Amino acid sequence: MRRAGSNACWRVSGPAPIVVDAAGLDVRHDAQPGNDTSGPVGDLEFDGLMRAADVAPGAPVAVAVSGGGDSMALALLADAWRRRHGGMLDAVTVDHGLRPGSAAEAAQVGAWLGAAGIRHRVLTWDGEKPASGIQAAAREARYGLMTEWARRTGVAHILVAHNLEDQAETFLMRLARGAGMHGLAGMAPVIRRGGVIIHRPLLGVSRARLRQTLMARGQKWIEDPSNDNPAFTRTRSRRMVAGLAGRGIEPARLALLAGQFSSIRNSLDGLAQELTAAGVTWRQAGYAELRGQVFLGAPGAVAVHALRQVLGMVGGRAYPPNTDRLERCLERMSAVADQRPFTLAGCRIIKRVGKYEGGEILICREERQPGERTPVRAGQQIQWRGVFEISLQARDDGAETPVYLGPLGAAGWSEIASKLPAARRRALPYPVRTALPALFTGGAVAEVPHLGFLRAEGGLPGVQVATIRWRQLEFGENGQIPLVSRPLRTI
Repeated sequence: MRRAGSNACWRVSGPAPIVVDAAGLDVRHDAQPGNDTSGPVGDLEFDGLMRAADVAPGAPVAVAVSGGGDSMALALLADAWRRRHGGMLDAVTVDHGLRPGSAAEAAQVGAWLGAAGIRHRVLTWDGEKPASGIQAAAREARYGLMTEWARRTGVAHILVAHNLEDQAETFLMRLARGAGMHGLAGMAPVIRRGGVIIHRPLLGVSRARLRQTLMARGQKWIEDPSNDNPAFTRTRSRRMVAGLAGRGIEPARLALLAGQFSSIRNSLDGLAQELTAAGVTWRQAGYAELRGQVFLGAPGAVAVHALRQVLGMVGGRAYPPNTDRLERCLERMSAVADQRPFTLAGCRIIKRVGKYEGGEILICREERQPGERTPVRAGQQIQWRGVFEISLQARDDGAETPVYLGPLGAAGWSEIASKLPAARRRALPYPVRTALPALFTGGAVAEVPHLGFLRAEGGLPGVQVATIRWRQLEFGENGQIPLVSRPLRTI
């Protein structure tokens, strides 16, 4: 163990984090050059930030806390806000298990928060980790775990600590990827995910001010060494932001640009919603039907924005395709001479002569990895392929056999159709059927809720689907798709 400076911080050898101790540091002079150094965030200022982020006083709130300076500052500010205005606050830490000692770090965060009187929960990312794209996978897992926990506990609001520099870094990252107006709008202050509202109240606050807030309160925090790893795009973007600041282009200017793009995006959001209301029919099986004349006749920027939303809802991808690809997609959708189906963003796009004037365009999920099967058990809440949230329950009269979840596939549909001809009469296009979620036992289809199919021969499986919810849309009571009360069965 090596001390670095007087009463400032120390580093454990290897990949361990740095713990920063606020004791003895100058609250007013620990900022990086170019950052806002106007001092700690005060109570009145934070009240205004919470109002701007649409968080109502008294609402049950959770704050995501990694132990870093930003999230620790947010936790303390949110706790003081809760004490002033009432309500309940929980801090949630996700242990990704990506490095030795992560559980100990989460415990340390819990000890700090406990000393401040803040309730703390640790959520663990279990299972295998991907060999590539680990940061994106960890982010998806983190949000999935937090929103699932929030729904179970009745918490409707989660605060996350993205700050001014994070917004500037995001702007540069997306600019480098060739993002259009939508991407350059940066991170939105409020988003909805899985029925939970996620707020970013600190997007206008610099990283330096958040650390000054901790110093003023004598609170330690953790610096993750992976934040300095140049292998990650975010790290390279962070260095670019610092370099631009040295040339007079402050992070606040980049964030301001993102805010201006955001204003344009918000205007387009309203126009795109009007277009989808008039030109798109959403189906509970997770697909959309576009009225060709209405959708393709809209102004280009509005149609691109609406198409981005439709593809995101149906395909379930975390990030939409860039504007160039969306424009090419619209051109192909409009081409009368080319009627071939094509794919984009995890979706199949199929032009059909339908009931609508100008034709119909079917957008459904692409059948990816049709043979992929994941073992499941009763009591699980599963986010399946970014589209459906599936809850599973035990069947009292079911057999104790392994149950798997996967796409129905062409072979699965053929199995159902051969045994149950009535299933063919269900008004679902063939490309939609093969991509539906299904339960399997013994290599055979056991249940397909959207088709009302439940296998009876050979004994019922011990696990059944309780509810399915399309993550992006609300259908029926509590956004759940009501299952067929009397499922079709084989004889």
